[in-house]
Amino acid sequence: MVNSKSGIKRLFMLASVNNVRNLWFTGVFTGINRWTEVLVIGIFTYQLTSSPLLVALVAFANTVPGALFGILVGVIGERFNKQTLLLIGYSCMIMIMGILFYLAHIEKITLWLLALGTFLSGTFGTMEYPFRRTLLGETGGLSNASTCLTFDVAISKITMFVGPLLGGFLMYKFGIQGYYLVGATSFGLAALFVSKVKIIPPSNEPHRSHFFHSIRDGISQAYNNKSVLGVLIFTIILNFFGYSFISMVPVIGADKLGLSSVSIGILSSMLGAGALINLIILATTAKPDSFMRYFVGGTFIVLVTIFFFAISPLFGLALLVLFIGGLGEAGFSSMQATIAFTTTPPEARSRIMGLIVVCIGFGPLGVLHTGFMADWLGADVAIGIIAIEGLIIALLCLWFIPALRRPGVSIFRTN
Repeated sequence: MVNSKSGIKRLFMLASVNNVRNLWFTGVFTGINRWTEVLVIGIFTYQLTSSPLLVALVAFANTVPGALFGILVGVIGERFNKQTLLLIGYSCMIMIMGILFYLAHIEKITLWLLALGTFLSGTFGTMEYPFRRTLLGETGGLSNASTCLTFDVAISKITMFVGPLLGGFLMYKFGIQGYYLVGATSFGLAALFVSKVKIIPPSNEPHRSHFFHSIRDGISQAYNNKSVLGVLIFTIILNFFGYSFISMVPVIGADKLGLSSVSIGILSSMLGAGALINLIILATTAKPDSFMRYFVGGTFIVLVTIFFFAISPLFGLALLVLFIGGLGEAGFSSMQATIAFTTTPPEARSRIMGLIVVCIGFGPLGVLHTGFMADWLGADVAIGIIAIEGLIIALLCLWFIPALRRPGVSIFRTN
């Protein structure tokens, strides 16, 4: 109970820091856009094509930039002002959303324009994870990194809950142009809040190695830090075998469960609802000696619940299963950034965060894998098989990587 009270006190202290608060608000608006986009684009593509494979291909266009540009983004973040880069990205997204809103309004949106828009959204979104969260960890301080980053993930789960609900409503009431208008507004508000962040330059400017040497050094540092290596491997597993099921939720909702756009939005939001509840607990109680336990345990819970979602015949049961999956997803996603940030030196953090984006970028391959199998076997059978594949590979990695079996991690501390 003492630990919980201490964590809550620390959380309120961080909320009073302008930089931390502004970066949290930035995450609110970018997160709402992200999860609204995932649902709206999936529903619209399936309405347009009736093809699970094409739904997967459009989702692939949105997520593949992480694999293509993740490590480059991490190195760029070490060399240029992260705040400025975020503002450039958000400004570009406002223009893109405005153009797509106009094209949707005059009913000129095609599948290829849809895919191009989601690819550009994914490209600028690739900057969000390493830049904003590195800034957040730095402004909050190493001693508060766990609370700061875990609460930020909690915010992302609020948006994971709200975004699909909003997306279902927008598709039902206004169509896809409603999403593009909300998206432009979200990025505008994100730009406003990130512009208010006051960055204090470091007293000692770190040595900058050659661009490609920085990439090589980042990979070497990840390989030699077994906690980070374990995080990267499990990130690949869950993004390839786990999160790819999200692209099939509109398909299963429409075909197997017979749901409307609004009901599909409610179904999709359950993952965020479960995650939010668990993250409120983790933000105030998690300690370094339990970081890895939460991370690994969360991974297995997500994979198991995906399998049960695949075989759920009823809407109510599917809601419950995804809610439980969200509880596990909270452990995975909150500890992912926390372990990476707290176990690496300051000069390597952007690189390591960039590598996490690369590993998240395996998700597009998982989406394609899921899409082809769904076209062949049906969406529910496909994600059930893929969840079993993920569980087997995760168990093998747990056996061969001892760092994943340790409950905690060693915190990097500067002298």
